[in-house]
Amino acid sequence: MSAITTANTIEEWVELAHTEGLTDGLPVYPPTRAAVDELVEASGRDPGLLLGAIPPRGGAATVEVVAANAAMAGCKPEHFEVVLVAVEAMLEDRFNLRGVVTTTHPCWPLVIVSGPVVEQLDMAHTESVFSGGGAHANAAIGRAIKLLLWNAGGATPGEPVKEVFGHPGRYAFCVAESPASPWPPLHRARGIESDSGITVFACESPTSVAMWGADDTPVNRLAQLADAMAIKGCNNTHTMGETLVVLTPNEARHMAENGYDRASVQEQLWQQARRRIGDLLSPGVPPYAWWPDWVDAENPDELVPVTERPEDIHVMVTGAESIPWMAVCAGWGNLGGYAVSRALVG
Repeated sequence: MSAITTANTIEEWVELAHTEGLTDGLPVYPPTRAAVDELVEASGRDPGLLLGAIPPRGGAATVEVVAANAAMAGCKPEHFEVVLVAVEAMLEDRFNLRGVVTTTHPCWPLVIVSGPVVEQLDMAHTESVFSGGGAHANAAIGRAIKLLLWNAGGATPGEPVKEVFGHPGRYAFCVAESPASPWPPLHRARGIESDSGITVFACESPTSVAMWGADDTPVNRLAQLADAMAIKGCNNTHTMGETLVVLTPNEARHMAENGYDRASVQEQLWQQARRRIGDLLSPGVPPYAWWPDWVDAENPDELVPVTERPEDIHVMVTGAESIPWMAVCAGWGNLGGYAVSRALVG
């Protein structure tokens, strides 16, 4: 424990936050009573309202507790509803938040914001979008999630977090979908009928996919992406689950101009992103129980897709338009971290 138990200056607060384990190494703002109350008031919710217990420690995520961590992250009042809705989404059983934060696998909850709220909050959605893009909202929202999982959930390295290599997104992992997308926002594609929404999905950091050697035909360009999705050591390749792919707005428009909507991209990728069972399993290794019954697991020439259904390939449009580009954010596989979408109201 630190000899400092109260902080009267910003320097003392920084020291107190580090020594009391309130931060993962980066400086944080002091969660003053005024700052926390301002966030709670902006939410219109009771400060004692319980959203749920944050694993693995099981700390109570009341609106006030979430607000304290959001204040430490530097959230403005207008950012706070996104944080609250993202927390509610991650606490759904299908997301398996306990597994996500303690697994050996390098996945972390990505918060995807889509719809008019992106521009209302002045969120970055062009250059460097996966590293915050220099925007206050992207960084603060992602950081608030991390600090809540750290402080309320106790998700610290060694015990109980067993993640082998780590993930740069564990500092802050929030992106905005581009308003320049030719397709409906991601949350609407996932059945959320609201103007704006959030989607949380546990995934790895992006692996870039360039168009080297590909012509302008969508099927050949998507083949580049499918090849990166189906690498031999990926969890998705062996256990299916869900995965995220990212297209820049100009690449998405190229697809749209050639008759491809989001569902067409999903279907094409599902058909192409496959591996031979004989390439996945060494001789004598039994087939996986993860695979559904329609996979002929005894046939070494059977081609297994990286997801069970095309709609398990989530397609997001974001990034700069300097050149067309794509990326893959592999999921945790069939272990959890599945995408959850929710409406943003107000």
